[in-house]
Amino acid sequence: MSTSIIVIGAGASGLIAARSLSAAGWSVTVLEAADAPGGRILTLAPAGFSTYVEGGAEFIHGDLPISLQLAKEAGIVLHPVHSQMARQHVEGEETGLENEQWEDFMTADWDELLQKMDELEQDQPLGDFLATFFPGERYAALRDRARRYAEGYDLADLHLASTRGLYKEWVNERDEEGYRPEGGYRRLIDYLVGECRRYNSTFHFSSPVAEVHWQRGRVEVKTVSGQPFTADRLLITVSPGVLRAGILTFFPAIPEHLRAAGDIGYGRIVKILLEFKTAFWRGKEAQDQTLFIIGNQPVPTWWTQTASTDTLLTGWLPASGIAAFMKLDRQGRIDRCLDSLAAIFALDRAALSSQLKASLVLDWSDAPYILGGYSFPTITAPAARALLSTPVEGTLWFSGEGLYEGDTPGTVEAAFSSGLETAKKIIAQS
Repeated sequence: MSTSIIVIGAGASGLIAARSLSAAGWSVTVLEAADAPGGRILTLAPAGFSTYVEGGAEFIHGDLPISLQLAKEAGIVLHPVHSQMARQHVEGEETGLENEQWEDFMTADWDELLQKMDELEQDQPLGDFLATFFPGERYAALRDRARRYAEGYDLADLHLASTRGLYKEWVNERDEEGYRPEGGYRRLIDYLVGECRRYNSTFHFSSPVAEVHWQRGRVEVKTVSGQPFTADRLLITVSPGVLRAGILTFFPAIPEHLRAAGDIGYGRIVKILLEFKTAFWRGKEAQDQTLFIIGNQPVPTWWTQTASTDTLLTGWLPASGIAAFMKLDRQGRIDRCLDSLAAIFALDRAALSSQLKASLVLDWSDAPYILGGYSFPTITAPAARALLSTPVEGTLWFSGEGLYEGDTPGTVEAAFSSGLETAKKIIAQS
């Protein structure tokens, strides 16, 4: 009976799988390239900021069972987001913010869009679908909203994104309350690491894997430093971006699986964190609400924290604007953000600049062992996920948010779900 396994990656998927496997009696070794666990969960306390900030995942998107159960086990309080939307309104020389309901944001044609997506017999990229079924000036606003939503929320490339895949996600969007974990998302990660260690899992950080030598029922993994680790099974939980970049070399090669990783859409995102001396947006939001701001500027999307005393603004820049933004130097990027905020809130630019206390820009595609944000559906993704979800000779297993098949893709919950499901299959096989 197989009893030893190496897990590559100490993100959400790898950690929850490691806990399940070690609790079932497996000898588990976790190899993590970074110097700390978490992957795309990154709670930070950067210099200059008065509080911790979320560099990566920030929200639990509704009543998601695994995330809520883990928070309960760990004794972590979850604070409701109480979201409120506002959109930049421009008319002539006048500009300002207007509160808006979700239904208003999606326009009156949104139901028609969903119906056409549902009726589509032959899947096609969303960009082609919009041009074919919603052409002309009549649907210009709808096309713009659909594009913004797909790029901003799903990180989707309209030339690649599956219309049918996005329909499955969009039609299942629920008007549920979201949550933020008190003390930061990292507390869930710390809890899982503690659980893994309680069941005698071994961790090696700053240990990026370079080579995987394998045969049926046996693997040897070598890190960049040359340190070898051996086990009976291997669970690979790295991102699709890392897999398709060829950072891991397999002996014998598994070219079909690596090509499949390239068939899974994997978006790029830049997250921006700005702390100000005062919360100049107060008055635009109700008390204890998180204000989500949609603008028409180079940095279009921003949100606030729930606490009325918090002076942090978070910016979100999807792929279509990243290339130009990242060509700027550090000060140029901050200037671009301040220009956008001054226009959105109709504020004096110089006064706004004087309010800035601290800033941080994170480009997740530049993180060397992550190389992107999260997955989005493509036409080729279902076949790719099916292949990667099937173990190679019962020895090499894959797991992660990009392989998730449920209704909440692109989330930490998706990573948890994939890790749990894969661990169950490994245990059952033994």
